[in-house]
Amino acid sequence: MSNERKVWFITRPERDPKFHEDALRSLQTATNNFTEKWSGERALHKRYEEVLANDELKRQNISNDGSGGRTWAAMLRTFSYVYIDDTGALKPTKAGLALLAGVKVRENVTKQILTLQIPNAYFLDRGFRPKFESDFQIRPARFLIRLVNQKELDYYVTKEEIVFFALTAHQDKELLSVTQNIKAFRLADASTKEEMKKQIAADFEHRERSDKAARDFAAAHGDVAHTYMMLCDYTELANYVRNDALRVPVEKQANTTQKLLELDIRYPFSKRYLISAERFAEHAGLDVDSYKASSFGSIIPASNARKSLQLVHRLLANYPLIQTLTEEEITTILKEKLIEREAQKYAALLADPQYSALNEDFVEDYLNEQDNLIFEDKTARVLEAIGFEVELRPKPVAENVRTQIELLIHLDEENICILDAKNYRTKFTLSAGLASHMWAEYLPNYQGYEGKNISTYGYITASDWAGERNLEKISEKAKITIPESTIQGAMISANALLGFLDHCLENEIELEERKRLFMSCFINKGYRTVAEMLRADHQ
Repeated sequence: MSNERKVWFITRPERDPKFHEDALRSLQTATNNFTEKWSGERALHKRYEEVLANDELKRQNISNDGSGGRTWAAMLRTFSYVYIDDTGALKPTKAGLALLAGVKVRENVTKQILTLQIPNAYFLDRGFRPKFESDFQIRPARFLIRLVNQKELDYYVTKEEIVFFALTAHQDKELLSVTQNIKAFRLADASTKEEMKKQIAADFEHRERSDKAARDFAAAHGDVAHTYMMLCDYTELANYVRNDALRVPVEKQANTTQKLLELDIRYPFSKRYLISAERFAEHAGLDVDSYKASSFGSIIPASNARKSLQLVHRLLANYPLIQTLTEEEITTILKEKLIEREAQKYAALLADPQYSALNEDFVEDYLNEQDNLIFEDKTARVLEAIGFEVELRPKPVAENVRTQIELLIHLDEENICILDAKNYRTKFTLSAGLASHMWAEYLPNYQGYEGKNISTYGYITASDWAGERNLEKISEKAKITIPESTIQGAMISANALLGFLDHCLENEIELEERKRLFMSCFINKGYRTVAEMLRADHQ
């Protein structure tokens, strides 16, 4: 067997999504309204099982170690009704809170089904084994509904076809190849069908090519297929006809096509798991009333314009917050590949000031940036999106000084902050030598820049960091090079920085408050997550 999953999976102690609400209420009771630590607390896991049994959601057979409770919690985490925060407690998302409040329950459960994706926060959790192969990028329920809603397949797909052809798809873009494989399977004779199933079992589970292998594969994954068919049925975009197939009847076909198009625009595949599991879960768990589509949410393309829109996405992937760009600036960027008329059309739609949302395309680009200079440029754009006036590679105050800082932030009329961007792929360590470079060169070289004082300094790191205690040493030594100064620093990972911006946008935090929250982190500490940054304000 492979060490990684090649086939879809779904946590399914309860297959029917109409009971998600009840399972969440039982969890609320067991955890004393989500106040008790969940991680590693087997007694609490067992208590959740007992509450589920008392609420008649599961049978009375309670496990010795609470494994049943963990499985039910895993289901709720899979659909982003709850997530584990950095204290180890299970916290409800806004979608979870909406269910508990009885607000638009069916709409919110449907939204969580249709935005379910592989990977997600739970599937990337260290406790989830085995992991999915790294190339997975798929929305299973949405993929299935789109697969079924095709004339080529006569608007139906059987459970057997789902097991052998849909569950083995790794990416949304495999729709065409899966469709062709199902068509070929339907046209094949019985012996050819068996050979096809044997080969799939061998390819995806390293089973020996045999009749038994094909039967075992179907048995192993049949219940997963059944569960996904039930999930699709709940959305009412397709019908699960028991002992038959998943179907889209004639009267639903046009509506399902339109809804799928709207879903793709409003709820794109999220890469926020690259920021942190917590940030992914918070965003994926937004209820239908809180969720704000990206700038692209105002664009519903005709089918023949999809390629153009994909090109627009690529051209704007360097910008974290498209709303900070003017219509003219967007037009200029798009004119690199589009004719002026088309560039102006998209720019007019994108320069929409109704709301601000993180550009999904920017997330992966920024967090995987290999070029040091481009990493600095993108970091500056994130800081600008937070609300700061940023200068890239400013010249030092003194003449003939070659040492140059990457980023300078104007805080107000009297103060500035200097930031060193460190694009180390594994870990940046603030060594004694680098600390000396900061207090002996960078700080004195920029003191008095445009008549302002340096009040803070910091490091933005592409990945992890170490050497936090040297921040305090820099502050102490800075008093030698800049007498009577009280300069303090911070180390912030790019994940935390991007998560901070995302949090501010999602919660509509005003610019001045964003800046205040960000600067409250400069207390000679390091931050790996946005949760740590937000806690700094209370210290």
